[in-house]
Amino acid sequence: MAELPIQNPNASFDGPIPGASLTTEVGNRPWENTPKESSLDVVINNYLRRLQNEEIVMPLLDAMRYGTSISTLVEAVIETAVMEGEHTIDIGVLASPVIVEYLKGAAEVSKIDYKISDIDVRSAREPKKIDSRLLEEVLDEMEKGEDSPITEDIETSAKEIKSSSKGLMARKNKDDKDGI
Repeated sequence: MAELPIQNPNASFDGPIPGASLTTEVGNRPWENTPKESSLDVVINNYLRRLQNEEIVMPLLDAMRYGTSISTLVEAVIETAVMEGEHTIDIGVLASPVIVEYLKGAAEVSKIDYKISDIDVRSAREPKKIDSRLLEEVLDEMEKGEDSPITEDIETSAKEIKSSSKGLMARKNKDDKDGI
């Protein structure tokens, strides 16, 4: 008997599906053609010119305000440009530090607390904590056996859910007027 090969547990299956490149004619995709620009200086100037447009930079600043790291935004911008055939990935990697610095400056001018990398974002998150005073109040109410309006609402909601049907094909209750 032939033994089955052992699969590498570190294998990555994030790549393209084999044969996906054969679904269209060669050269139909922007990344299959020569890039529009191959000069690093011109690519950097194009990025800086685009980032001066308020319609482009404001959504990026909003994303930074809500916790997205600058490096994540720059990677997304560069990958999009590479997919559209604007430049090659190596030119994008070389241009990324300039774009990061520009966005840092824009965030500082806008007085936005920014994070450079995803590691900074993860380390800045505070662990979720339960307010001990609220927990003590709930436990006291439970010990006293008092029914609060919240527990009554929860109990009535639970009864309604239990008595309602469970899905489209579930049998209707006899009490349902709209059942067929």
